[in-house]
Amino acid sequence: MIVSALPVAIEDKIDPALLALMAADSQKLLPVIVEMQQPVPPFIGAPNVNRALEALDLLRFNGVPVAALSLIDAAAGFANAAGIDALSLVPTVAFIHHDATVGPQPSAAPPVPPATADQVSGVYPRVVRADKVWQQGIAGGGVTVAILDSGVAADADLVQPDNNRILASVNFADERLTSDPGGHGTHIAGIVAGNGTRSGGEFIGIAPQANVVDVRVLGSKGSGRISSVIRGIEWVLAHRAAYNIRIINLSFGAPATLPYRIDPMSAAVEIAWRRGLVVVAASGNGGPQRDTVVTPGIDPYVITVGATDDRGTLGRGDDMLAWFSAWGSADSNAKPDLVAPGRRIVSLRVPGSALDTLFPDRVVVAQNGATYFRLTGTSMATAVVSGAAALLLAGRPNLTPDQVKALLVGTTQPYGQDSGQVLPDPIADGSGLLNVYAATIAVPCDAAPDPGLLSGGFLVGTLFSPTPVPCANRGLRPADGFARALYPVLFGSPLQWQDPLAGGIFWPLLTWDTLLWNSAAWDNFAWDSVVWDSIAWDSIVWDSIAWDSIAWDSIAWDSIAWDAFTLD
Repeated sequence: MIVSALPVAIEDKIDPALLALMAADSQKLLPVIVEMQQPVPPFIGAPNVNRALEALDLLRFNGVPVAALSLIDAAAGFANAAGIDALSLVPTVAFIHHDATVGPQPSAAPPVPPATADQVSGVYPRVVRADKVWQQGIAGGGVTVAILDSGVAADADLVQPDNNRILASVNFADERLTSDPGGHGTHIAGIVAGNGTRSGGEFIGIAPQANVVDVRVLGSKGSGRISSVIRGIEWVLAHRAAYNIRIINLSFGAPATLPYRIDPMSAAVEIAWRRGLVVVAASGNGGPQRDTVVTPGIDPYVITVGATDDRGTLGRGDDMLAWFSAWGSADSNAKPDLVAPGRRIVSLRVPGSALDTLFPDRVVVAQNGATYFRLTGTSMATAVVSGAAALLLAGRPNLTPDQVKALLVGTTQPYGQDSGQVLPDPIADGSGLLNVYAATIAVPCDAAPDPGLLSGGFLVGTLFSPTPVPCANRGLRPADGFARALYPVLFGSPLQWQDPLAGGIFWPLLTWDTLLWNSAAWDNFAWDSVVWDSIAWDSIVWDSIAWDSIAWDSIAWDSIAWDAFTLD
């Protein structure tokens, strides 16, 4: 007698990290993101929403649904090993991801104690020359930075009676009883946009007139999930015009267990980038070892930031690459892109928050008696660069994300000449230390020299060499999830190929109706030929599905406890 074999899971559609968890406990409900194949033409209504709802229905039958993620044609939920196996057999399912924990990344203690007791760093705006930009009359006014983090408290350095610069607050984490239970997000917001009101101007952020929106994606225990971050990015895309959001700050990460091409956070940040948002992400605190950059910092499009130790001094000669600053990725992307001060950075304190309670020794008292807080990590350095991007866009609002990246990365300054430090690798600090003043006066890539006035009265074109900075993000291949999600948007646009004979196929003969939109096509598609400003973005509906399918506070958040945040 012949017995037909039962279908088995399609393992190349399941995240290896998930396979390991399934093997360890086949009955345990595991957090997953079910990503769908691209929709099939003709496209009716909002095809990305329809795909996300299909994924949610599949989770309803094979596990526990949580929420649709229309940004990447996916849904988040929970399933056990049998449910995940069943999901993998559905032809329209592209990949099943582990909905991993994200959060500020902990690190070991310094390898050797500093030779001298370094000062706390309130000088970082001057180290990166932001004060020179303020002298031009540019301080970030009108530009909004989305702070995806643990929340943002209404500190006086951000909120004055006649000027509330926290334009909106939204929550995609556990129940929020206070505005920032962790204290991390407020610290980040202060580095970006604090104006020094409480300290009498002693402790000021990089862009002290910029606005922020509070997009809470990290829970009270200091962690969230990839799905909450993606949902936060969806919200930002839906509200970017209402609040003039130009920058997304991601001062956290998750271990990069997959290449960026498969990684769901990489797909999400690439969509935001192509829609006109500058995404700034932390490299992580896993240094000094190689290939330790976290996701989404592994993505080649975003601006990934490592950290320096400015030693609390204005001079740059004694600065060092921070021992914890992660660098390198398994994809061989040269990360980080640049570095900024990230050790013992003084910013806003949230009294009674988790960090404030755990680390009372990190309270910093200003000369006028006001209290602030110091933290260390690439999280802080990331916020410095987000503030720098806000200054750039305040002066030149028409810059694209690619141009902002090219300006910031292409105008860095040397540091550490007197420190005696030898870098673990020449790529460990990217292009060097941020110099936001140089970035504001440089000529952007893809722009003809245009003598004219910057706001503040500086004449462009006469004070510096008109040679544009090198372009950024050329010749890159996007993440698979990006390619799938953008299929309905790109469909019908001109087809241009890098190699007309790649793989023995005569690509110029293909049309959208005969093209198999898969990895081979994504590898050969001439992505640089797309004019992103002119494509039909209106066919994508952002933020269209409520998160009411399950209460957020019922999710079993993995705990990256704040007390693991051991940096000095």
